[in-house]
Amino acid sequence: MDISEDDVTLIRVMKRYFETKAEVGALKVQLETARRAAGTEIATFYDPRSNHEHADVIVRQEQLKRDMLRLMDWAEAWGRGEPIGPAG
Repeated sequence: MDISEDDVTLIRVMKRYFETKAEVGALKVQLETARRAAGTEIATFYDPRSNHEHADVIVRQEQLKRDMLRLMDWAEAWGRGEPIGPAG
């Protein structure tokens, strides 16, 4: 079986995707636990401008979600036969 450099890149991209997804899941559990304990409405709690106590985690979770979208865009590019990654 021939494995191209693009195939190896896809494996790395998907590995990062699933690692990122796991981190997002862990942050979600952490934030939801804190939100429920505080009894705060979802919209208020997840607004980093009003929730200074958890703002860093909320922002990190949003950054990771954007990273997941970018990684999936790269995987979709691979599926179309296009180069993937930052230069792709």
